[in-house]
Amino acid sequence: MKNIALAVGLLAGGLVLGVAGTRSFFKEAPAPGLSSAPVAPVAVPPGLPRLEESDEYVRGKAAALSAEPSYASWLKSENLLSRVALATSLIARDEIPRDALSFLAPKGKFAVVRKGGKIYADPRDAARYDGVAAVVSSLDANAVAVFLRGVEPLLDLAGDRGERGGFRAAFSLAVIRLGQTPVAPAEPELRETKKGIVYAYADESLEKLGPARKQLLRMGPKNQAAVQAKLEEILKAL
Repeated sequence: MKNIALAVGLLAGGLVLGVAGTRSFFKEAPAPGLSSAPVAPVAVPPGLPRLEESDEYVRGKAAALSAEPSYASWLKSENLLSRVALATSLIARDEIPRDALSFLAPKGKFAVVRKGGKIYADPRDAARYDGVAAVVSSLDANAVAVFLRGVEPLLDLAGDRGERGGFRAAFSLAVIRLGQTPVAPAEPELRETKKGIVYAYADESLEKLGPARKQLLRMGPKNQAAVQAKLEEILKAL
């Protein structure tokens, strides 16, 4: 539904996916935290560090995936692979990985404009996501695929062990789900709900979409297309 972004594993996996780990103007249920359940001891594949000690290893392998300045700051986060795995799993279920990708949250607040008695999303709001889209677009899909294959055993260990197929299956579902997101107008019409200043899409075909796909819509048509195209590239490369 990111990732996505930490070596694209983050982004793609997460933001993807990514796309998202931010506060939405839509009402939604809180996402589970990164430490909602203890991690049971697991066997570490040969040549890889323990999951809880993998951040420096990941930073070293992922550093060259993008030359965008903001990308380096993303890699300073902790529990990188756990964030990727959690974000990917949530997006695959069409939920927003707000906690997992909180470092991607754009600055500023969501704004609307009023025209002729109607409410529209301010087109300038999408510009807050330009930086995220730029990083995702800069990623080399083949290099990202190599990186993800290399850490896939750890991503499997970090993910929801109740899911079938491990990280790759969740990633595939997340990319497919986000890829099915329709393109909204640059200034989609909104409506206020009955419970105060919480907005919903006036177009029911958009409003009925799940939280992750609606979050992708908030990036604006240009950024949405860039993220969807790059995620498709990465999925094919895998």
